[in-house]
Amino acid sequence: MGCLYRVTLTQILYIPLILFVIPVRTLFDCHPEGGVSAMALSKDSKYLVTVGAASQLLFNPFDNTQLVSNSSTQVLFYNWTFNMVLGSLSQSIFHYDGVLAFTATSAGNIVLWDKQTQSVSRHPVVRKAVKLVPLQKEAITVLTLIDSFIVTGDVNGHIKFYDGNLKLINVYNEFSLDPIRSISFSKEKPSISDLGYPKDCTLNAKPFVIRNFVLSTTHATAVHVNAQRNVPQTLLKEHVEPLEAVACHPKQPLVAMGSHSGTIKVWDYEHKKAACSRVFQPHKQIQCITYDPQGFYLAVGFASGALQIVDACTLQSDGKEGLHYSQDSITHLTFSQDSRYLAAAVSRTVTLLRRCKEGTQEVWKYQGRHHSHYKPIQDLLFGVDLDSSQPRLLSLGMDRWLVEYDLQNSGEDGLLILSSERIEQSAVPTCMMWYPPLTPEHFLLTASNLYKMKLFNATSKMCRFAVFL
Repeated sequence: MGCLYRVTLTQILYIPLILFVIPVRTLFDCHPEGGVSAMALSKDSKYLVTVGAASQLLFNPFDNTQLVSNSSTQVLFYNWTFNMVLGSLSQSIFHYDGVLAFTATSAGNIVLWDKQTQSVSRHPVVRKAVKLVPLQKEAITVLTLIDSFIVTGDVNGHIKFYDGNLKLINVYNEFSLDPIRSISFSKEKPSISDLGYPKDCTLNAKPFVIRNFVLSTTHATAVHVNAQRNVPQTLLKEHVEPLEAVACHPKQPLVAMGSHSGTIKVWDYEHKKAACSRVFQPHKQIQCITYDPQGFYLAVGFASGALQIVDACTLQSDGKEGLHYSQDSITHLTFSQDSRYLAAAVSRTVTLLRRCKEGTQEVWKYQGRHHSHYKPIQDLLFGVDLDSSQPRLLSLGMDRWLVEYDLQNSGEDGLLILSSERIEQSAVPTCMMWYPPLTPEHFLLTASNLYKMKLFNATSKMCRFAVFL
């Protein structure tokens, strides 16, 4: 099983020979592939080593850093350098003296490399790790060199400056950044005058004169830091998680994109630039977004079941538009043509909101909900009644039912159903839309997973035409 036991001898009986031992520590899954096949203890009993694919393992009795293992086909010699956790290697640089080199690790250490041989024609320089310097506990993700400083960035979003002897000179830890991914310094050297520069963190508290720099983080953020004023400026904030929602503005050349990182970014595709953006908290995973037909509002549905209705231009709300009627993810959002209603689909349920006026403000009020399907809703659609010009609301479910709701008679007691029709026998409908008004008869167009499209009369729900693609 690959288990390793450390035991304490408590009693020995010679007749019969029985060993009573108590394990004081157990290491599970040391070699989960095939179990422990050999192990060895160093001469001073400080180190225990195991191997999973050898018949013999042995320490050098004169040097604990050297081992040899033996199998039926090969002999391997091992040499380990440091008596501490090294961590995975992240980045390396050459020291500005041209001789030494440094490597940063995920354990917060710096590996110091020194030349073992001088450069000879056609022969590479041999370097050896001669020292391991523990700088911090957090993983170091970036290691670079600028002027006379060695610079590190870590998983806490901190930037630290060291001199050539790895003595700490200054720290930037107040920016609340994500893990640092890269650091790039300006080509312009700072002015000779040290006026206005902050003090370093040494005992002498000298002015810390450094070039301006730009850093990037693992959460797709680029930040410019003015070293003299010690002020960060966010240059770029992109989506970290996959894009889950896209909506086009009905009247302007704008497209809004939402992701599971809680970020919405509105892009002006005519001028090729970002119009505005917002990061939502505490709800993050954006599942769907939609503009109202007038372009005044943008509805945002989250995987947590929360719903936000924000201003389409600024992406801000007055704080009263946060709604939460379900714990399940909101999958569909749609506005009525007159922008008076907003419907949301959550799994098998449809929720309806209505825009009302309270004093000088317009607010969205809960109108009702209905568990109208027994399988997830595939599409949600508003339309207009040709006779009364009143809005119509329909939902299409994976259960093959097309449901229309009675908006006129629905209230806070619930969302009423006007009609429901099963429109498929074996195929599963996937989406629907209104057919263009090319004929006097009004049609609803649906598509299914069997590459079949159907035209239904919008009033009677009778199928008038079907075609396989």
